[in-house]
Amino acid sequence: MGLDLPGSVSFERLQAPFESASDGLARFDERLRSSPVAEAFVLRAHFHDACAALWRAGEFVQIEDLVLHDAGTDVRTPTHELVRAHAVLLTRRRIAAREPAWALTTDGLADLRGAWRPQGAVCEPTTGSRAMGEDAADGELDDEDGETIRTGEFDEIDELLARTSRAIERTEPASLKRDDSGLVYDEDWDEEARVAEWRDRLGRTQNLPPLMAASVALDAWEEIEPLQRSAWLGPLLAAALLRSRGKTRHYLTALHSGFRQAKYRRVGRDDFESRLVAFACAIETMAKADSKELDRLTLARELLLRKCKDRRANSRMPQLVDLCLASPVVTVPFAAKELRVSQQAATTMIGELSSNLRELTGRGRYRAWAVI
Repeated sequence: MGLDLPGSVSFERLQAPFESASDGLARFDERLRSSPVAEAFVLRAHFHDACAALWRAGEFVQIEDLVLHDAGTDVRTPTHELVRAHAVLLTRRRIAAREPAWALTTDGLADLRGAWRPQGAVCEPTTGSRAMGEDAADGELDDEDGETIRTGEFDEIDELLARTSRAIERTEPASLKRDDSGLVYDEDWDEEARVAEWRDRLGRTQNLPPLMAASVALDAWEEIEPLQRSAWLGPLLAAALLRSRGKTRHYLTALHSGFRQAKYRRVGRDDFESRLVAFACAIETMAKADSKELDRLTLARELLLRKCKDRRANSRMPQLVDLCLASPVVTVPFAAKELRVSQQAATTMIGELSSNLRELTGRGRYRAWAVI
């Protein structure tokens, strides 16, 4: 197999770190395939990667604020950084929901460059929980164990309309109109030519192993800088490349989070070979951290499910357990909205799970919980 790498690069030096990183990534992907908390891990990874993307850009976004903003239950006015993090979150969900190679196609990349909607964006639904934008039916209240007190007459119709609206918005997102006045974008920045150059570099990685191809593609993205804004798209495309080449079949790799956990920080004086080795080390570090997180969620699930024993079949407690695992942060309004119960019922159920949840705020009101 011919490797399309510069002649100055020593393949012998790259072989050991890339084999170790590749093995770690493959082992974790296989663990995720059969894990009972795989869905929860994937949902959490979207949030963590979005926050890490802003961290790499020099901005700080708390994951609690991002979760509440995504649920439409903000406790304060969203900041510009929070809106950008939400754009990363929506883009990750779009890439993960499509075919593995979609983001790397001409149409897919063009769509991603102009399809995100930072203002008033509608969140895509996630498996295992209700869509964030769906409102509870008028007049429906449930008690702690799911007994319906009063139900509307058109629940099934409303549910069908909501699903149809979300499907349309996923397939036909509204594009933003580009500002060509020169105040926002540099007129001398030939974005189309830069994207074409990056796609040419991407095409020359076909003979490389998947992980090395992703590292070369990402390094080219950071060198060429195809987009004036939204540089965070590069690691998402590299993760899509790993998925399209079959290296990760069950999730979209959170490369932003991996780079945040790694000790290496890219600087201009580093040579190409050192940057590739650093990429491999970051992937290995990320795979180990993800394995520990998967173990933590698995143990938390077992402890939380013990609270669901001897309950009625229509109890909402198991759904609350799934919500606590899938979302990094849970509040009473958020839980009530997702489970379609009253806030008093949500408060009661959270109180029963409190021994296995950690209260984050230390306040008596507007509290938030996370899995220990």
